[in-house]
Amino acid sequence: MKKLILSLTILAMTSITAMSQDLPKPSPAAEVEQRVGLTDVMVKYSRPSVKGRTIWGELVAFDEVWRAGANKATMFSTSSDIKVQGKDLPKGEYSIFIIPAKEGEWTVIFNKETELWGAGDYKKENDQLRVMAKTTKSAEMVESLEYRFLSITEKSAMMVMDWENIRMSLEIKADPTDQAMLNINAAIAEASAEDKWKVYRSAAAYARDNGKMNKQGLEWIKQSTELKGDNWYSFWVYADLLAQSKDYKSAITKAEKAIEIGTKDAKAKNEEFSYTSRIQDDINEWKSMK
Repeated sequence: MKKLILSLTILAMTSITAMSQDLPKPSPAAEVEQRVGLTDVMVKYSRPSVKGRTIWGELVAFDEVWRAGANKATMFSTSSDIKVQGKDLPKGEYSIFIIPAKEGEWTVIFNKETELWGAGDYKKENDQLRVMAKTTKSAEMVESLEYRFLSITEKSAMMVMDWENIRMSLEIKADPTDQAMLNINAAIAEASAEDKWKVYRSAAAYARDNGKMNKQGLEWIKQSTELKGDNWYSFWVYADLLAQSKDYKSAITKAEKAIEIGTKDAKAKNEEFSYTSRIQDDINEWKSMK
């Protein structure tokens, strides 16, 4: 009896061990993540390989829903609301499915059911979004399916899928302005009295680079220079914002102030102010535009 119990125990342990083995898979798991603005976008998928087969139209049928990878359906997540091909996609996690077409654009589906194995239990009523994507012929054959993010800017990126001889591309847009405003307001509220001028200046520099927040940027840099009026970089930012609003006369005055402060600071350290020529170039440009 004891031998029987021991044998059953060993058999059970062997079965558990076999079930928990981590073995190589023919379509290994992969993931790619990209920050667009302040939004984190990620794709998790399994990478099937060509292995001498014809993929499009044979292994992956045209005009049928495909899991966009292998094994479990390909997953897509976004940390904030985005636009895909110009259409709204709320933040969250989705399964991606693709309907390839022999001619024309392909259909890409973002489905709210995230625990699907393949496309067998896919239900159209759970779709969050459908968009059309362009495809192009690849210059080289791609053996293993791959998702990547290309052409990355502060507000957008191209999510591409490459496999065999086809590239499919989706435009992702994530405007960071709303989240940036929340972050700025929180930073201003939390900053100590001695550091608040830096927060206002950083916010003003963001507004300058954003190009669409000039009025707010001028308010922030005004508050910064009122709190601390002897920082050369603050006055250069001020000058840039004034020039953006086409107030070139005031921009020149602030830029000259930046050179004055920067030169004074450098002399106190027995150094030369290295930004004089760059700021002077701005001044010369603005003089020609007055």
